[in-house]
Amino acid sequence: MKTIRNSFGKWLPFLALASMLFTPLSAFADGCFVAPKFIWDKHKDINEPTQKAIIVYDAGREDLILQVKYEGPTDEFGWLVPVPNLPEVKLGSMKCFYELSQFTQQLWPPVSQNRGDQLPIPSSLGQEREPPVKVIEIKTVGAYEIAILSTKDTGALGKWLDANGFYFPTGQTDVIDAYVKQQYYFVAARINTSRSSSFELLSPRQAGKKPAGNYSAHLKLASGELSPLQISFASDHCVFPLKISSVNGKPSEVQVYVLCPEPLLEKTLLEKELPLIHSNDMVRAAQRAKWYRENRFRRNRLRTLDPASPLPLLSSEEREINRISQRPELGPDELLHFAKVTQHALPECRRIIARLGDKSWWLMKQTWTFAPEEMRDLEFAPAIPYFAALLDSQSGYYAVASLETFTTDAVPALLDTVKNAKDPEVRGLAAGAFNYDLRDITDLRLTAAAPSWLKDSEPKVRAAAVYILGRSWDPKYAGTLVGLLNDRDPEVRGLAGAFLQQHPGDIENFVPRFRAMLTDQDPVAHGLGFELLHHLGEPLSREELLGVFKAPTMGAVWDAYEEFKKQTGRDLSDSEDMVVLQNSEPNIRGGLGLLVLYQNADPQAVDLAMPLLQDPEIPVRAAAARTLRALTGQHFTYEQEAEWEKWWAENKGTFVAQQHPEEMWPQRRWLRPGGDGGSEGQPMIPHQPMPGTGSATN
Repeated sequence: MKTIRNSFGKWLPFLALASMLFTPLSAFADGCFVAPKFIWDKHKDINEPTQKAIIVYDAGREDLILQVKYEGPTDEFGWLVPVPNLPEVKLGSMKCFYELSQFTQQLWPPVSQNRGDQLPIPSSLGQEREPPVKVIEIKTVGAYEIAILSTKDTGALGKWLDANGFYFPTGQTDVIDAYVKQQYYFVAARINTSRSSSFELLSPRQAGKKPAGNYSAHLKLASGELSPLQISFASDHCVFPLKISSVNGKPSEVQVYVLCPEPLLEKTLLEKELPLIHSNDMVRAAQRAKWYRENRFRRNRLRTLDPASPLPLLSSEEREINRISQRPELGPDELLHFAKVTQHALPECRRIIARLGDKSWWLMKQTWTFAPEEMRDLEFAPAIPYFAALLDSQSGYYAVASLETFTTDAVPALLDTVKNAKDPEVRGLAAGAFNYDLRDITDLRLTAAAPSWLKDSEPKVRAAAVYILGRSWDPKYAGTLVGLLNDRDPEVRGLAGAFLQQHPGDIENFVPRFRAMLTDQDPVAHGLGFELLHHLGEPLSREELLGVFKAPTMGAVWDAYEEFKKQTGRDLSDSEDMVVLQNSEPNIRGGLGLLVLYQNADPQAVDLAMPLLQDPEIPVRAAAARTLRALTGQHFTYEQEAEWEKWWAENKGTFVAQQHPEEMWPQRRWLRPGGDGGSEGQPMIPHQPMPGTGSATN
C-alpha cells in the first residue's frame, strides 16, 4: 500500500507484511514463580509502527484491516492500496488492534460498519466505451473519502491520481504497472477534510499550513490510532501488497497479525533468515559446550590435591561435549510465534470481525522494518507443510521445534514424513517431535502408527514409538515393550523398561522373562531384568544380586547394592567387590567399587585399589589414589604410580589399614545416587544443569 499526497509534503509508506508467530505458554514445573504484573506497552504495537494490519484469511477470502501512522498535513494525506480482486471497503476499529496487542504481549512477553452516504458514480461509467480508469465506487468511510478504481493503463491511473490531488513520484510507475498487469484493483483514500461529496481537484497547499477540517482525525492519524479501513476481497492465497510502499523511498516498520484456520508464514522472509539463525545457533552450541567443559573442570578440582590442576575429563564427558558442540542451540525468540486462539480469547475481534465466528483460529504476529529496496508483496503459505519439508535440511532442528508448536495439527505431516522419508535422520527428527512437547498428546493416529515404527532401522524412531505407547498406555502393549528390552539401542531398552515399571499390574505375567534376563550375556539386559523384578518386589538370591554388578547402569547397581546389604546384613567383601571394580562404567568402578574398599579398610582393599591407578580413565585413577591415601595415610598423587607401587611392595607384609576420612570426603559427594551417575556418559560429579536446559530442541 502506498500513502500518497498532493503538493510536495511528506507522504507515508504503507503496506504490511504478515506472519511470524507465537509459541504456546510454557507449562509450570514443580513450585511456582510469581510473575510480575502485566503492563501493556501501547506505544510498541499501536503508536510506533508506521503501518499495521490484521489479516483474516479463510476459504479464498481475505479481510485486510489496515492502519497507518502519518505525521504530515492531513489535507496532504493520500493512501493507495492495491488488491487482487474487487474489494468491499468499510470502517474497521482500533479495538481489534488494542485487543490483539494486549493479548499477544501478555502471551509472549519480552467490525462496526460506517458506509457513509452513497456518493454519485460518475456518468462516464455508463458510457458504452470503458474509460481508461474505471471509478467503481466513491463513498465516505469514517474520516476517509474512498474511491475504488480499476484500470488497464498505468499512465491513465497516474493522471487520475494527479487530477484528484494525489502526488505520485516520477520514475516509480513500474511499481504501479506491475499491479495493473496483474489486474489488481486500487483503493484510493484520503482524509475527508471538507465534507465534499466526491473526489475533486485540490488546490495547492502552503507548507506548514494548519490542517483543515477534522483536527481530531489529524492527531489520531499522526499517533497511529485513526480508525483503520477494512478491505475484503477474494483471493486464492493470503497476500499483503507491500511492494507499493517502496515508492515512498523511506524505511517503514510494518506489524501484522494473521488469523487463519491453519498456521501461515511468510516463507521467503524466513528462508532468508535461516542461514543466519543456524550460524548463531552453532555459535551458541560451541559456547554451551565450552561452559560444560569449564564447569566439569571446576568440579574436577575436588578430586585433586592441587586445585590449580584439574583432572582431564572422562571420555564419556568428552563425547557429550562433542555432541553439545554439534547440536544447534536455539536462541530466545528465534522461533516464529504461533498460538491457537478460541472464540473466548478475542471477544472484541469476534464482535467486530464477523467472519471469526465461533471457531478456533491460528494467530500469527510479526514486526519487520523494511528498507524501500526490500519491500515486496508478502504471500503467506501453510506453515506445517513447509516445516515438514524443512526437516531434510541443516535447519531440521528448527523445523522440529516449530512443528511441536502446532501440537495435534502437525500430526498428519509428521506421520507422513516418518512413513516416507528415505533418510533415517529425517525420520528420526520427525518422530522425535512426539518425544517432547507432543509427548502428552493422546492421539489415535499416533498409537495406530507407533507399532510399525518399532521395526524402523532408526533408533530415534523406535524410541518415539515407545514414548507414544508408554504415554497412551494400553495393557495390550505390555508384551511389545517387554520385547524391546532386548533392543540393540540402549535408549530404546531403557525407555521400555521405564514405562513397564509404571504399570506393575500389567507385567506380572512376564516375571519368568525378567528372571531369564538375569542370565543374559548382555550386562544392560541383566540390569533391566533386575530393575523390573526389584520394582515388582520379587525375591532375588545373593548370586542374582551379585550378577547385577556387571550392569553399566548406576541405578541398577546401587539398588542391587542396597538390597544385598539388606539381605545379608553386611557390606560387600573385597572379593565380591571385584565385579564392581571391573564394571565398564567408570562412575561405578571409580565410585561404588572404591567406596566399598574404603569401608572395608584392610590390606586386600589396598591391593585391589592399586590396579585402578592404571585405569584408562584419569578421573578413576585419581579416585583410586584418593582412596589409597584415605586407607594408607600416604600422600602420593595418581601421577605417582611408581611411588605407590614401591611403597606398597615395601610395606605390604606389615601394613595395617587406618581410615583417613579427610582424604575421602570429596569422593563421597559424587558417589551418592541422584548425582550424575546412572548411565554411560554421566561423570562422577554431582548434577548441575547447564544454561538453556529444558527445551526439546536442547
